Amino acid sequence: MLPELFAMLASDLFLLLSLMTCLLDEKVPKALPYVFQVAALSGFGHLLISRIFFIEFDVNMRFWYNVFYLGVALTNIVAVNAYLAFAKKEWKVARLWSSAVTFPTIAITLIATTNYGFAFDSTLPPLLIPALLTFSLILLSVSTAVLLGSKVINRIKGGD
Repeated sequence: MLPELFAMLASDLFLLLSLMTCLLDEKVPKALPYVFQVAALSGFGHLLISRIFFIEFDVNMRFWYNVFYLGVALTNIVAVNAYLAFAKKEWKVARLWSSAVTFPTIAITLIATTNYGFAFDSTLPPLLIPALLTFSLILLSVSTAVLLGSKVINRIKGGD
């Protein structure tokens, strides 16, 4: 497995964002899907250019700049979720986005990144794995709370 897998995954996530924001056409700015398409095209351009530096850069260097690009894609997914929830006050759409897009993509990315680090002895910082695990548990609890909604949580607490 080459580290360019992460750049390909990030480009696919940008294309997913473009398609999903096109479907939410009344709720997001009109130019946003096009911005995500340009970001996906830049990722594919990044893959073409990285072929030139394939021999010059070692695997560890390629791993980190591809993971950075993947982090940018994940940040945009979370930003669209926050925009829908807080700026537009579209809580139902934000819940759906969180459960269908945000949580699965972050979980898959965390699994792929840590698996790559263990399989190829990439020098991951020692605190990265516990930090990613903690982040994923926090994200899981927040996504569950948002998905269940306040009515279900009040029933669990013993309220109305």
